[in-house]
Amino acid sequence: MTGPPTPPPSSAVEIEDAARTVLPPPAQAAPTPAPAPATEPVTAPPAEAPVEEAPPGPTIVPKQPTTYDLLFPSIKELAKNGSLRELIEVAESGDLTGEYHADPSRMLLVGPLVLAYLISDELSAARHVLTRLPDSLAAYPLSQGLFQLLASTHERKYQDVYRRAEDLHQYVSQPAFSEAELGQIMAGMATSFIGSFRKKTFELLSKAYTSIPLPLAQWYLGYPAEQSDEFLNVTLANGWKFNQDTRILTPSKSASSSRGPAYAQSTLQAFNLVADTVANLEA
Repeated sequence: MTGPPTPPPSSAVEIEDAARTVLPPPAQAAPTPAPAPATEPVTAPPAEAPVEEAPPGPTIVPKQPTTYDLLFPSIKELAKNGSLRELIEVAESGDLTGEYHADPSRMLLVGPLVLAYLISDELSAARHVLTRLPDSLAAYPLSQGLFQLLASTHERKYQDVYRRAEDLHQYVSQPAFSEAELGQIMAGMATSFIGSFRKKTFELLSKAYTSIPLPLAQWYLGYPAEQSDEFLNVTLANGWKFNQDTRILTPSKSASSSRGPAYAQSTLQAFNLVADTVANLEA
């Protein structure tokens, strides 16, 4: 059995005590945390890219001198001394026995060799040297200039001979020419060729003509009209006579009769001219 029910609180104190007993104490609110101070975002430094090692460069192997390179100092010295016959022998031997027939250095021998043959009036030998060249070397401007000069000389196209010899001289004398020492030698030999060709032509005119007009003689010998005074000095020094009224030249009989010795002397002069011209170019 249960006891009698508890009477309800009646006084103010009882009511307050009952309220404290029944109601739980109010929960205290948690303090609101203070906002963190604003800061700039921290960015991590970018990762460095790995350094790639450069591939090793190609190994440069110095070019070995060819037979033509080794012989060129001798060719140069022989040309300076006017020893064209010895030059021909050395250059011919080197050109025929060289092992690198298509190497550009072969022109160190071929150029002087062809001009030496032209000065000596050995045109067939000069042609043979040029036709031995492979296509790669025959296409060189220097080879083409020698081919053209040889063709004009063989055909006795007098004006073309002088013009092409002068073109060759200018080509090998320009600063852009790849082989300066070869250019000096060939410039001197080209000048020598012009002198020897004129001398031989002069001797032929002395034999073929009893009289010849001044303009025609100048045409044969490659003297322009404005150089008529210079040309007359040359002809008069060789015993020719000149009629001022008719403008006719009369070759000297003694000049034509002494053709053999004059040719030998002209050859010697050609040799000396090579040496003098090269020496002037090097000075």
